[in-house]
Amino acid sequence: MLKMVDRLRKNYGDIVRLEGIPGRRRCVFLFDPNDCEKVYRTEGPWPSRISMETIKLYREQRHDVYKGESGLVSSQGEEWHRFRSKVNQHLMQPRTILPHIGPINEVATDFIERIRSFRNSESLEMPASFNNEMNKWALESMCVIAFDHRIGCLEPNMKTDSEPQLLINNVHSMFDLMYKLEILPSLWKLYNTQNLRKFFQVLDNLTRITGKYVDQAKQRLAEKPMENIGDRSMLERLISVDEHTTTVMIMDMLTAGVDTTSNTATGALYHIATNSNVQEKLREEAINVLPNKTSPVTLDVLNNIPYLKAVLKESLRLMPIAVGNLRTTNTDIVIRGYRIPKGDDLIMCHSLMSKDSKYFPDPEKFLPERWLKDSAGTTHSAKNAHPFAYMPFGFGPRTCIGRRFAQLEMETLLIKIIRNFRLEWNRGKLKLRSGFINTVESPFQIKMIDI
Repeated sequence: MLKMVDRLRKNYGDIVRLEGIPGRRRCVFLFDPNDCEKVYRTEGPWPSRISMETIKLYREQRHDVYKGESGLVSSQGEEWHRFRSKVNQHLMQPRTILPHIGPINEVATDFIERIRSFRNSESLEMPASFNNEMNKWALESMCVIAFDHRIGCLEPNMKTDSEPQLLINNVHSMFDLMYKLEILPSLWKLYNTQNLRKFFQVLDNLTRITGKYVDQAKQRLAEKPMENIGDRSMLERLISVDEHTTTVMIMDMLTAGVDTTSNTATGALYHIATNSNVQEKLREEAINVLPNKTSPVTLDVLNNIPYLKAVLKESLRLMPIAVGNLRTTNTDIVIRGYRIPKGDDLIMCHSLMSKDSKYFPDPEKFLPERWLKDSAGTTHSAKNAHPFAYMPFGFGPRTCIGRRFAQLEMETLLIKIIRNFRLEWNRGKLKLRSGFINTVESPFQIKMIDI
């Protein structure tokens, strides 16, 4: 996908129409942030993003579980707005993360010990299977938030047929099949293709496993005394509103919050390992907020790590999780003199804009300093960039609802790793696979040396 959109821009310019793909609506690619801003500013309170139609079809057919509810990933219009309104305050408010800081810190602490036991005793490199360990960390972190409960992803010698590993495997398969069904030419809208049948089997597995965990969480919650609402976890807040909404929202979180978070954290570790000056600055910050290697991450720590936050922003600029943001036009819109009719897909290709020298000088360099307040006025300051060039979490009403939790998980893990290890990478340039989302393809055999 990344290579394709880059070729489209080089061959045809900043606005490209692509049509004639069987089973796909006409699509317009936008490569100029001014055009993207116009789309976002005029999309109204109910932005449409008609994607993941296969998931919508699945949930319609599994009415016994979903009861006609498509959730956030595939609903549109008033249905989407109604669902988002129910869950927004329980996931987007800053205070929502407070009850989860301690549990997320515990997961990261266990993962540090997992790293020490997992790496090669001589080379201190991680094994080729470390990508899967990053997935386990991301899943365990998400489950602590979604279920208020550990599910055992970081247990030693976890069986290949265990439910946590099956959950990870099925999430991978889900994204792979979504790319084949939703992006590549496919005839699934005309008949029940083999890939669609495989996809439904994968979703059945995910529904069964997550449904089991949701039921267990509800039972634990029923036996727990009610606390002040200000101290309630996300799960407690959601269930107080609507149990069915809670179930659908948690299924959305588990399917969307594992590969995305693990690959983003992996990309950040790679950039830290390959930029020694960045790593040293980051370690100074880590030692300042975590006096000891075992010091816990607290709210105060999270509020005092500006350089780490800048590192994550810069890593997402260079290694975004997706090609860009999708919108489906609700009305006719005119861009650069072209009338784009209602019902066309627009793809805002922020992955290319964020690496354009017009907006980010020396775009291939990893410079977290771009994002610091004291960089204002300097050549590389991100403040000089167009605000709609870099958009890792989306914009407007459909901005990523799990952003705060993803940042909590990644910031906690990264600051603890830097406080405990010196990172080295000796395996050449990290390779990515660009599909429905961008994933790390190289075996992540990073070297972690105790300090």
